[in-house]
Amino acid sequence: MQVTGTGMGFLRRLFSPASVRAELLEELAVLSGRNQGLIDRLKRHAALAPSNIKTGIEAIADKETAHVKVIHSILADHNVWAKLPEAALHDGSNNWARLSGDLGVIGAVAAALRINAMKWESVDEAVAEKLLQLAIEDDNREGELRKLALKCDALALD
Repeated sequence: MQVTGTGMGFLRRLFSPASVRAELLEELAVLSGRNQGLIDRLKRHAALAPSNIKTGIEAIADKETAHVKVIHSILADHNVWAKLPEAALHDGSNNWARLSGDLGVIGAVAAALRINAMKWESVDEAVAEKLLQLAIEDDNREGELRKLALKCDALALD
């Protein structure tokens, strides 16, 4: 079977480095929105938390804000805008439930950063290294957040 000129041009565009880069940037834009959603959640939950964990949650939110700035700078270098964060479906009825939900989100963001870093390796090594560093930092923050969640009473209602 022979591919005609127009079909071949389509395939060339479909598998070109530019289209791969555009797809990765789109994924990164979505991930930026998810990360911003995590920050919004953490800030809401810090406001509801007792003082013994509030400061820790706020510190994690601040560090995640720095991550979003790094991702935004990568996107800006390629003239791409971040996607808006998705609204949380349910925050939880107590601090333990809220922070448990936040743990799930930060774990998902860290995993997505690792996957994105792998995909970027063949396209732009510098971007891949930045994303991998963010993933490693999120893995550490997940541990910090888990320790804060353990300070909460799973059965206490707010």
